[in-house]
Amino acid sequence: MKKIAIIGAGLSGLSLAHMLKGRAEITLFEKARGVSGRMSTRYADPYFFDHGAQYFTARHEAFKEFIHPYIELGLIQRWNAKYAKFKSNRIVETKDWISDEPRYVCVPGMNRFVQYLAENQTVHINTRIITIEKNHAWHLIDDQGHSYGDFDWVISTVPAPQAIDLLPNFFLHHSAIASIKMKGCFSLMLGFEESLALEFEAAHVTDSDLSWIAVNSSKPGRSDMYTLMVHSSEKFAESHLDNDRDIVMERLINETSHIIGCDASHAVFNTLHGWRYANNAIKSPVEQIFIDPMNSLAACGDWCEGGRVEGAFTSAYQLALELKEYLD
Repeated sequence: MKKIAIIGAGLSGLSLAHMLKGRAEITLFEKARGVSGRMSTRYADPYFFDHGAQYFTARHEAFKEFIHPYIELGLIQRWNAKYAKFKSNRIVETKDWISDEPRYVCVPGMNRFVQYLAENQTVHINTRIITIEKNHAWHLIDDQGHSYGDFDWVISTVPAPQAIDLLPNFFLHHSAIASIKMKGCFSLMLGFEESLALEFEAAHVTDSDLSWIAVNSSKPGRSDMYTLMVHSSEKFAESHLDNDRDIVMERLINETSHIIGCDASHAVFNTLHGWRYANNAIKSPVEQIFIDPMNSLAACGDWCEGGRVEGAFTSAYQLALELKEYLD
């Protein structure tokens, strides 16, 4: 049985491992202290925040089939939010998601689904792979100098700019992946002692330093403690990713107050997370399978499919179909 190393234990990496189960011996490597990638949840008792992906849709049949058992288990549930679209601080559109296309969340946090997929998988967490080398087989070296091998295949599922740092120049698709640009985002997390009188539970925002505001506690299976989850605009993040985080947080709190018409500085808990590679600069799918059979290397990720949660799965699904030809 072939041995495969997968770098990155987010939805792409773990769904790929799930689909190749029984066809190869899989080992995953994750630099963070837990699996999830951008399907992340921050725990700050008594508050909980989905500070990466906020929800997802299911439009491809393969993804619908993949998540169906987990809907049956209750790990994935529909979020029937009251939705609004803001132009600056003015609401220009409203709808009720209960009568619209289903939006799904994982329960009790967005990371739970990925954690479930990681069960019975071999995952090295807190392991940042910085180099891959090949002699008779592939070996991976982490930032502590530890070496892992021998692998027949290495697959990267990390964001495109990080994949390029890992994959050798002779990788067949190196230049194609290098051309994929990604932009950052700040996640502002606010916890309150009392609920705010808002007209919405989920909102996209334009003409602002913000792009998204959600009452995270309105999602199914969440704590009753009232929380707001705010994402900055890409433009704001790109201009401030290296700035002092306290100054950035103060500015985003002020902008949140302006948008919602309530003083967000009354939050009793606040924190900020910066995502350097959050979204594709170009939202359309790349529509390419990044596999190099001659060198036994491959790459996939949500960035292959426009950056959405469903894209993370779809990219892995398409790669798995191609890989099976080389694993038999």
